[in-house]
Amino acid sequence: MKCLNFGLSVFLLVFLGLASEVSESSWTCQKAEHTRQVVVFYPEAPVRLPCKVFYAKPKENVLPRALWEAINTQNFCENKAAELIEELSSLGWRCYSDDLEKNQDTSRQL
Repeated sequence: MKCLNFGLSVFLLVFLGLASEVSESSWTCQKAEHTRQVVVFYPEAPVRLPCKVFYAKPKENVLPRALWEAINTQNFCENKAAELIEELSSLGWRCYSDDLEKNQDTSRQL
């Protein structure tokens, strides 16, 4: 069981590290001690298709899962991620963009 937890932790670190380098859009949402992450991942960046929207619960040892993906529809992933962030915000989560290029080291509330 300890091996599984260690493997899961390593996977999460690698996934989130790669996603933050390649993806254009990522958000972190917090509510009490819980954290959620939403990442729009572009495997062929800077090309914006194909894309996938991943949802992760990093502090709860839950593997990130792809909620949506697109291979032909422009802005599909961005729109789905925005809808998810909006829904989380309406449920009391505080969400901010992790995109350093847009933020210039400041948090942007959605």
